[in-house]
Amino acid sequence: MKWMLPVILSIGFIMRAPITTLPLMLKELATNLHVAQSQLGILTTLPLVMFLLFSNFASVVLNRFGFKKAMMLALGMLTAGSFLRLIITMPTMLVGTCLIGIGIAHLNVFMPSLVAAYFPTRIGLYTTFYSFAMIFGNAIFNLITAPVARAFGWKSMMWLLVLTTVLALIGWLLVMTWLPEKIQHRQKNQTDHAKSNLHVWNNKHAWPFLLTFGAQATMNYTFSAWMPALMAFHHVSADIIGVITASFALIGLPIAIFLPQLLVVLNKKGKNILIGSASISGVIAAAMLFVQNTSAVAFWMTESLLGGFAISVFFIFTMTMFAVKTDDPYATAKLSGMAQAGGYLMSAFGPSLYGLAFAANPTGNLQNSVYLALVLVAFISSLMIVRIEKV
Repeated sequence: MKWMLPVILSIGFIMRAPITTLPLMLKELATNLHVAQSQLGILTTLPLVMFLLFSNFASVVLNRFGFKKAMMLALGMLTAGSFLRLIITMPTMLVGTCLIGIGIAHLNVFMPSLVAAYFPTRIGLYTTFYSFAMIFGNAIFNLITAPVARAFGWKSMMWLLVLTTVLALIGWLLVMTWLPEKIQHRQKNQTDHAKSNLHVWNNKHAWPFLLTFGAQATMNYTFSAWMPALMAFHHVSADIIGVITASFALIGLPIAIFLPQLLVVLNKKGKNILIGSASISGVIAAAMLFVQNTSAVAFWMTESLLGGFAISVFFIFTMTMFAVKTDDPYATAKLSGMAQAGGYLMSAFGPSLYGLAFAANPTGNLQNSVYLALVLVAFISSLMIVRIEKV
């Protein structure tokens, strides 16, 4: 099983970067496609729509094919989509982005289940590994995009994204040859585990997971898509924007390292304190946006770190609780799929709606008030999750 660790890290590394890197290159992409930059907002929304459409059915794919083939299919779609986006036309960019979104939608659901299945006694540790890799990959690509694009051209970043997905796919193909299958295909008349027939949409204990995940996802993807544009509006330089957006992701690294392990051992009071600290950070970040008329690097760095801390805590908390609050890997997949499908319904149109508000008034209080409300939703629903024993 120890040979799975490099593969888990490589998969985690490409679970965010293919989506969050593209907004940093929209200007160059728009020039090559001969369209207005505003028309490319669809490329940041499409992955979230794919998450919405496919997350809830990922457990069906897992049940049908088992971990080995299901993971191969998800990584294959992600790789195919990355290759398609090397062909710079609007149709290939749209189809490639859709495939990337479908692949990552399945990986989002599969990974908590994979940890629960293959490392049931080390859920916190292995959640730490893939969460760390996910945040690290996102941060690294945010940090290097501007200098690499300036030195070698923006298309070199597209090739780098392809290379990382290919490595993850090759790694899984190698490991799956000896990996035991933990989920066997179930016939319709089989009920080999009661929790595997969990009806999550009718379960009141599942809904707080959906609300927490949806609130943090809306904040995360809206921030990733539009915070660079907002900082540019305030005349922050492109290089500084890259550093700040990387810091937004990097703040999640220590959280990804320590939080899953803490969540496994902490009592309810300890979990509530952690959630409260994230909520306070989120509220302060939201309040700062009401007085954002500045180009000061310190202001935007503080905004980024506070917002990144809050979002990272809510994200890692939810991903860890998927496995902790369920009794078997298939139930984990069903809960994760339900929460992510509903959560991405909340977040799928966040970047587009923010874009409309940004066009009307880049510093408007409407979008800032929504951000504050999302922090409060995540806070309340997380407290409810802590009180739940099992879904």
